[in-house]
Amino acid sequence: MRIGGRSKHARFAAFSAAAAALAVAASVPASADNTSKQFAVEGSGRLDCAAFTAARADKGSAEYQRLIGFVEGYLSAANRYEPNTFDLSPWHNAAAFDLILDKHCSEHPDDIIVSVVQKMVGAFRPVRIADFSPLIEVGTGENRAFVYQTILKRAQAALGARGLYRGEEDGVYSPQMRDALRAFQRSANLYETGVPDPATLWTLLNP
Repeated sequence: MRIGGRSKHARFAAFSAAAAALAVAASVPASADNTSKQFAVEGSGRLDCAAFTAARADKGSAEYQRLIGFVEGYLSAANRYEPNTFDLSPWHNAAAFDLILDKHCSEHPDDIIVSVVQKMVGAFRPVRIADFSPLIEVGTGENRAFVYQTILKRAQAALGARGLYRGEEDGVYSPQMRDALRAFQRSANLYETGVPDPATLWTLLNP
C-alpha cells in the first residue's frame, strides 16, 4: 500500500510510538496459566532476543524470516486456544510484529523469543475480535487495505467519540468515514490517506 502525505520518517515515528506502547504492555509478566505450563518449543522460538536483533540487520535473511514466521504462526495458533477469540491481533501485520520485537529485544536481549510472544498474547487480548467478522476492502488505487468489519465499527465509534464522525456505526467504509480518518490521521501526525492502516488503528483504538 503506497502512503502519501507526511514524510516517511513521520509515519515511522508514529508507528514506532504505537509499537512501543504495546511493547511496554507486553513486558508485563504473563499470566500464571501461561508461565506454569511446560511445553516444547521448536525452531526459532528457542532463540533469544539478541539473535533477533542480529537477524534484523538483514531483513531479507532466512533467519529473520523464520523468526517473524514463528511469531505469526504462534499468534495464529493462539486464535485457536485463547477463549472467546476469532483474531487476537486483528490489524497487526509483520511490520508491526517486527517493531514490537525490536523495541522489547533492544531492552531485554536475554529474553527468549517464545516468552516474548507469550506476553504479546496477553497484551493483544483487549483488542481481539471474539467472533467471526468479514474482511472488507477499503480505499482506492494504491491506498487500500483489508479490514475486519468489526474493526471498522470500532473505528467509527472511536472517531465519533472524538467528534470526527457522525454517521452510523455500521462497518461501512463511506466517504464520511474516510474523511474522518483523514482528520484523525492529521491530528495524530500520520499519513492522511483516509485508510485504516495498522498505525492508524493502533493509535485510534489502543485501550
